[in-house]
Amino acid sequence: MNIRRIVRLMSEQPSTRNELSGNVEGHVVQSGAIHGDVVFPSPAAQMDPETAETQRRWAQRQRRILDEEAAQEAAQQRRFGDYVRVIRRKQRWNLWLLMVESLAVALGYLGVVPSAALVATLGILFGLISLSGWVYCSVLLWRARTGRTIPVPRHRWMW
Repeated sequence: MNIRRIVRLMSEQPSTRNELSGNVEGHVVQSGAIHGDVVFPSPAAQMDPETAETQRRWAQRQRRILDEEAAQEAAQQRRFGDYVRVIRRKQRWNLWLLMVESLAVALGYLGVVPSAALVATLGILFGLISLSGWVYCSVLLWRARTGRTIPVPRHRWMW
């Protein structure tokens, strides 16, 4: 044997394969080496009533906690959906107001309405407010659409 073949044989890692298939009823252990006793309690072993009652109550408590968490998650999803609907409505409303205010600015500069300077100034002022509202709503909807977190205000009157 040449030296390269010996080095190659020494560098190869031995492979181990464990496979378990079919239905298993009972305990299963996959181990390389066990030192000492391995004891599997029988599933039919009798438990004392106090232990059985404790396990039953523990299982009920875990189910209750999981049900409460699921209900809380569903409520948060509903609240998020309601908030997104309100934001969409606000976005459309701000866009409509922006068009009306643009019309007021145009009519004010053309001098079609009386006190045209006041109408144009108010149109610009309220137009900036509507534009900032539209941008804010658009950013929130974009973040919701892309799966990012958006802050949902705690109280509905702040929506």
